[in-house]
Amino acid sequence: MPSKRTISGWGRYPVIEAREEFPAGRETLSPKLNAPYLPRGQGRSYGDAGLPASDHTALNTSYLDRFISFDPVTGILEAEGGVTLERILRFSLPRGFFLPVTPGTMFVSLGGALASNVHGKNHHRCGSIEHFVTEFEIGTPSGTFTCSRESNRELFLATLGGYGLTGTITRANLKLKPVTSIQVDCLRIRAKNLEAMFRLFEEHDTNFEYSVAWMDALAKGGNRGRGILMLGNHSDMPVTGNRSREKTKLRVPFPMPGMLMNNASLKVFNTAIYLFSRHGKSRENFESFFYPLDRILDWNLLYGKQGFLQYQCVIPDPHGQQGIESCLRFLSDNGLGSFVSVLKRCGDDEVMLPFCKRGYTLALDIPFHGTKTLRALDRLDALVIDYGGRVYLTKDARLKPEAFRAMYPEYKTWMDTIRHFNPEGKISSRLAERLKLWDA
Repeated sequence: MPSKRTISGWGRYPVIEAREEFPAGRETLSPKLNAPYLPRGQGRSYGDAGLPASDHTALNTSYLDRFISFDPVTGILEAEGGVTLERILRFSLPRGFFLPVTPGTMFVSLGGALASNVHGKNHHRCGSIEHFVTEFEIGTPSGTFTCSRESNRELFLATLGGYGLTGTITRANLKLKPVTSIQVDCLRIRAKNLEAMFRLFEEHDTNFEYSVAWMDALAKGGNRGRGILMLGNHSDMPVTGNRSREKTKLRVPFPMPGMLMNNASLKVFNTAIYLFSRHGKSRENFESFFYPLDRILDWNLLYGKQGFLQYQCVIPDPHGQQGIESCLRFLSDNGLGSFVSVLKRCGDDEVMLPFCKRGYTLALDIPFHGTKTLRALDRLDALVIDYGGRVYLTKDARLKPEAFRAMYPEYKTWMDTIRHFNPEGKISSRLAERLKLWDA
């Protein structure tokens, strides 16, 4: 049995001691599914969704990393659950295909992407990754099942966006998107405030597949919600070889002093980004547009030893704009600065426990300053609930059980399905413990 080691999510809060095993492949996985465990991929979920519950082992899928098949006619790739999105891109781009949906990092596993039902800058047009998964195989305490929308449908819908609680995704079929180029045709527009930003989203909604806005969460008054709207379409200009070149990456060598992430420095940073970021039209490599933070390895260390909290909420229409404005007012009034504040349009998820609802989603990286930060975010939860919104669990580390139940009225049906395939709670996480899911 492996000894315990220190592990955390990408936000580096909370930090726990737990055992972590690395099965050599699918062939060696089955015997390990009978012990208390939690499947774990690359550890890129921000909070505690990827941390095993007390007395559970983290079952790391990094070595379930083989490609099984690819059909260049349909674009369907079959791969094991531990394959990263980065490896899929390195494989698919030279063949003229791209991920149909991608989060803001390519350093996540395929199984983790499905368990989080990841979404991206094109959610308002294409939805989450659920719409492009044709089939997957999952090992549960009740056996191994092949799932699709036609076969084992309930398990299929409970697993996508199920945060690993139904079992371990051992392989999956993903329908990729044909593209002509690795380049993205971009348009960046500066918005002086939130009203102008919403107007720009609506104006360009039908012309661009991808849209996302960086925002200054600390700006007040007539500048509240100012930011840069970034729009993009895959370029139709072929690039010779259509290969992605590995770019030199920076690395944060150690946790930075926590004092660097204060409101004064965040205000300076946000003002500089707003005033000096490039705008207008450009043609960029896909990595610059989709994965700007991936160019800085271990960037989470910038927040120091105390880490940070990623807070992502969605406010559904018809109150999306009003709700986001109220959230930004709360953040600036309470001095909750954010190094990265991102606004996107959303469509509707169709899984058993959906996060995205048609409206707007706001994601924030908030430096963690202990009880003060936790209490402020509890109050922000109440505001989000008042607007019919919810928090994204794959990024959460501190939501309270009563707030979860108010945000996710579907949770009982979801938990009934989890209990059917995971009846004794052999698969469990710190997220499940904190939200008291087994009491549902």
